[in-house]
Amino acid sequence: MNFSDAEMDTFRLKPFDILLNEASGSPGEVGKPAMWRGELDDCGFQNTLLRVRPGPKTDPDYLLQYFRYQAGTGAFARGSRGVGIKHLGREALAKWPVPLPPIDEQRRIATVLDLADDLRHKRSRVKDRIDALAQAIFTDMFGDPFENERQWPTKRIDEVALVQLGRQRSPKYQTGQHTRPYLRVANVYEDRLDLGDVLTMDFNEKDFAEYVLRPGDILLNEGQSTELVGRPAMFNGELEGCCFQNTLLRVQVDTAQVCPGFALGVFLDYFRRGRFARLSSKTSSVAHLGKSRFASMKFPLPDLDVQAEYCRKRDQLQVISESHRTVWYDQLLASLQSRAFSGQL
Repeated sequence: MNFSDAEMDTFRLKPFDILLNEASGSPGEVGKPAMWRGELDDCGFQNTLLRVRPGPKTDPDYLLQYFRYQAGTGAFARGSRGVGIKHLGREALAKWPVPLPPIDEQRRIATVLDLADDLRHKRSRVKDRIDALAQAIFTDMFGDPFENERQWPTKRIDEVALVQLGRQRSPKYQTGQHTRPYLRVANVYEDRLDLGDVLTMDFNEKDFAEYVLRPGDILLNEGQSTELVGRPAMFNGELEGCCFQNTLLRVQVDTAQVCPGFALGVFLDYFRRGRFARLSSKTSSVAHLGKSRFASMKFPLPDLDVQAEYCRKRDQLQVISESHRTVWYDQLLASLQSRAFSGQL
């Protein structure tokens, strides 16, 4: 975009400036930081970002690591304003407390955390390549399932699956005799569930029977920022007696017509190609996929044996992918961060 000379004096980036996401619909993305290292000449920044310029008594890498910790633990999200899309805001960030040991200690902490983070990223890159291979196998076997150039038979999604919104939150459900865990948008990522922060509410026997999750259920973000709406993952029984909230759509396929793993592959393809984003209805801050709009989308139906072949290949890759999960490295980094910023490292 065009910047006047006066605007560039204000918005020009300098090496070691730290940029943070000002807002997001995902708690872990609010305040997510990155350091500017002079990658482009004469570059400014937009109002979707906040800039922090470290002072002479602050090591930039230390401050970056601290902001990563605040974003990753959801602290920035909890200190933000707004419903649906959380806004951190300049004023809140300016008043944010930062533990500030002597500069040499800051550098030591930053070095330790950088090494742990580098190990985690190397492991993650291997997993990303395996996941990309799964997507390549799907595309090779089925092409673009929405355009359907392979001319598979098609039906509406609600002709091959039960589509359901979860139970709405309400103050009356916060306590009761049948408190149970439930999943929400914050738990459903692209092709994976994050069960590190699962909330509970009361489900009586009738509601529990209606909303309890079962292995093979596919969950999609119903309301999210536009680029994340419809983000899908499969529930595989990771948490017994778990239900789901109305920020999510659940898909239970008719297994006489559809392999659950194939359905997940279709929805991942729709999500990655922006099909869900274009279908969604947008308010000022949140995009909604909509149960009816989603249920009416066309769904390709290759022969079951072809679907099953894809599912077998996907399952084999999942076994390899699981062996490269970064959970242990994530936990190590989180432990080191907690100790570092409480003076125990």
